Amino acid sequence: MVYAKTIINGPSVSSLLTTRTYNPKLKDGISSDMAAPTTPEEKTSSVTPSTITARFTNAFSDDYGEIIQYTIIVATNTDEDYLNTNTLPGWKAYQNDPSIKAYQAVSNCSDFFVLESTCNDRLRVQKRSVGEEEYKTFVIGSEANCKDPHYCNGPLKQNTEYYVKLRAYTTGGYADTVFSLPFRTGSVTEESSYGGIIGGIVAAVVIIALILFAVLFLRRNIRSKSNMYRQGHDHRMTPRSSMRSHKKKHEINIANFRDHVMTMSADSDFKYAEEFEDLKDIGGSNPVQQQNFQVKLLPTDDEEGSDYINANYMPGFNSKREYIVTQGPLPSTRDDFWRMIWEQNSRNVVMLTKCVEKGREKCDQYWPSGSDAMFYGDIQVAVLNETRFPSWTVTEFRIALGDLTRQVRHFHFTAWPDFGVPDKPQTLIRFVRIVREKLIRECGPIVVHCSAGVGRSGTFIGLDRLLQDILDRDIIDIFNVVAEMRRERVWMVQTEQQYVCIHQCLMCVLEGKEEEHVYVNSGNVNQAFEDDEGINVEVP
Repeated sequence: MVYAKTIINGPSVSSLLTTRTYNPKLKDGISSDMAAPTTPEEKTSSVTPSTITARFTNAFSDDYGEIIQYTIIVATNTDEDYLNTNTLPGWKAYQNDPSIKAYQAVSNCSDFFVLESTCNDRLRVQKRSVGEEEYKTFVIGSEANCKDPHYCNGPLKQNTEYYVKLRAYTTGGYADTVFSLPFRTGSVTEESSYGGIIGGIVAAVVIIALILFAVLFLRRNIRSKSNMYRQGHDHRMTPRSSMRSHKKKHEINIANFRDHVMTMSADSDFKYAEEFEDLKDIGGSNPVQQQNFQVKLLPTDDEEGSDYINANYMPGFNSKREYIVTQGPLPSTRDDFWRMIWEQNSRNVVMLTKCVEKGREKCDQYWPSGSDAMFYGDIQVAVLNETRFPSWTVTEFRIALGDLTRQVRHFHFTAWPDFGVPDKPQTLIRFVRIVREKLIRECGPIVVHCSAGVGRSGTFIGLDRLLQDILDRDIIDIFNVVAEMRRERVWMVQTEQQYVCIHQCLMCVLEGKEEEHVYVNSGNVNQAFEDDEGINVEVP
């Protein structure tokens, strides 16, 4: 910020000028190839079976705004599809999920190039220190005991090819160096693994002994219970215990789906209740895994918890992070909501609740009600045009951060009661297809929210995913689609009625009954803005 003040006689006048920041740029005289990480110049090995040592050049300039933090990106695949978000998964997520090809080795920190940097131990951003070095030699994979649930510099896999690069952030965005040439970790030698082999043999002997003991104990216990049963105790297995004893296959051939739905609906939906009860065991039991899919905001200054938002990435038909599902914005969180939209480069928002339902506030109206633009934190939002249908509304927003502008498309479904389902499956099917057809492409995840961001949001995502899935495969697996969502965020598809609704919608599609009357729409356009992207939200 720059302050100016008069010095002549008379009353003083002061002005405040706030400068705009942009994505970082390289320093003058440093090319992209020169900025790429390299092997150290020291005559020591740059790789071991679990680490690689790389030299990072202090290449980014403050010309476009102060560099507020750095992070190291480690990848086994340099495809941009794995890298186009502000924050990447951590080492633990990479270890547990084979689909993750790139991760952050350290938490974002500001003093990476300071001689006594504490980046590995830092969990929040601080102001940058002075006296930075021209380059930094860093050992990737050096933390043998990773305890941080988010980011840690955990050991690398042996005999694996890795690429590394540096990412720098300003308040306006981020920029990356190009990737290094590949580093290949070493293999464990016979000498170094000799002790491990001996230990493994001893452990195997102990395990076998324990198994034999357990088998003998179980046989004795089973005989005892069998005798009790023969003596007249009539014990029936509950649906839950039966499920645990016999793992069911939930994949249904499309040709048999009608018969499957009829079976599920018999006896007052008994099979639906039984299957939905099994889903209650899924989700919430692995909080570390759910944290790996939690959306993180860029931290602001030293404010504790400024990176938190109630939102999770959610897998879809096309990618592991096709959606972001979040709680409906509240007056206290709407600024963070728009901040997430900007940082994740999301251009499509699906809203599945009214702001007020049955006299209760479910969600804040987080966009302007008129033609005038409004600021939500640093993000300016303006309504370009709005097209209304009986059961949904499509609105075009223009959002801006400084001089940068983007278009966001907002799909608002208004025919869905809380803890219920739409009256007609055709209405929901039509809305899901409209959203898929009218999506703005080549951008970040689709943001989906209802009130709590679980029930209706999960139903919408599950149906959108399955409608694509049945075009590609001959089987339907609703149970495991819902189960996968629940592993990333608890209570996705919150009620049995919503679970039944997904089945009914797919049945409607497979029987060719999804067509319904296309309503005449009404709308208005904000004359203060010119629509320059050729957007057409008319339903054919």
